[in-house]
Amino acid sequence: MSGAAGTLETPRRAMPGLSLPLIDKIWRVRGEVPVDAGMSAAEAFARIDPLLRTAGTTLSEEGGVLTYTKRNPAAQDKLATFTRGRMWIEQAGAGAVLRFDLFSHALLLCFLTPLLFLGFAQAAITINAWEAAGAEASEQAGKKDEKPKPVKKLHPVDEFLGAPAPEDPNKKKDEKKDEGRHSPDEGYALAGIFAAIYLVGRWLEPFLVRRRLRAALAGPPPSS
Repeated sequence: MSGAAGTLETPRRAMPGLSLPLIDKIWRVRGEVPVDAGMSAAEAFARIDPLLRTAGTTLSEEGGVLTYTKRNPAAQDKLATFTRGRMWIEQAGAGAVLRFDLFSHALLLCFLTPLLFLGFAQAAITINAWEAAGAEASEQAGKKDEKPKPVKKLHPVDEFLGAPAPEDPNKKKDEKKDEGRHSPDEGYALAGIFAAIYLVGRWLEPFLVRRRLRAALAGPPPSS
């Protein structure tokens, strides 16, 4: 892989896609790793080339910017989480750094999945409320046509002995309200699981990328 020697200015070409800073943080990871002062951009790109050159990965270099795209990356791919990205060398003080700007469909999916399950939970609550309203309306309609039932009288002897009075059949018994056939608990549980997966991945994956890039840049120079 060829590249211009020495350090380069920050590329102005933006990565395609959304550019809203707060929203981009959901699925995009930006960072940098230090590069030895005497290492050229060509050598730095050559050292990280084995990390990127995997099955299903397309590489291109233009204007000192290394861009890659992955299609169906294998599980063994160390950058499988980030299916698209770009890297470039930039001067930083007396030295240089390798900057990266990566995009992860996996992080985006983990962020959106909890919202989907929360929607399912809310749909279950709405359906339960609709069914309860229909049942209550049917019950009220039935009560209009229902004649009051006679209340049984307690025998004087039983009353004298302290027996409890018969229940009024017209009074509705206090029963625990049915919450409905559709429980939202599963939706809330799955939403919590995927939210936890996203939070862990959003911290862990950028850490792993920096560590792997540092290891690649610190490794032995590629053989010619």
